[in-house]
Amino acid sequence: MRTPAFSDEQLAVAIAAAAAELGEPLTASSYDAWQRGREAASPALVIRRFGSWNEACSRAGVATNKTRSTSRRWSDQDVVDIVTAYLASPGSAGTFADYSEWAREQVGAPSGATLRQRFAWAEVKQRASAHE
Repeated sequence: MRTPAFSDEQLAVAIAAAAAELGEPLTASSYDAWQRGREAASPALVIRRFGSWNEACSRAGVATNKTRSTSRRWSDQDVVDIVTAYLASPGSAGTFADYSEWAREQVGAPSGATLRQRFAWAEVKQRASAHE
């Protein structure tokens, strides 16, 4: 199946249409749900084309949340150090699901989803194990 080609203008129109239906600020995840079943581009394509979700919304004249990116809150070394602490914690199973549960109970630990934005679980676990 061939992926339809979208112009920048078509992408911006779709974002504006989603915002008109869903309200602002418009998140990539709400747009993703909206675009399914329509002839609209995926958020991944929109981000690739414009460089970021915020830039895409800006081009469409749509407000976005202005919160700081969580993926930049922690350096790579911070993430490795946190996973090292998790692996050393009592009862650690060493699994991604267990890390995600553990992180919910920790102050200042990135969620599992945030961690995966930076590393594959096997990679960060290997780095953390070598760091111990």
